[in-house]
Amino acid sequence: MGCPSSKMCLYSPCAATRREEALKQQKTLSQELVNLRGELA
Repeated sequence: MGCPSSKMCLYSPCAATRREEALKQQKTLSQELVNLRGELA
């Protein structure tokens, strides 16, 4: 069931998981940016 090259795998479940991870990371970074802006203001 595992993928040999997870970063390049286009199999739907793998792509969906990577997309979900990317969205989580983007959300985290956005929140950090908001916090930093608050500290600078």
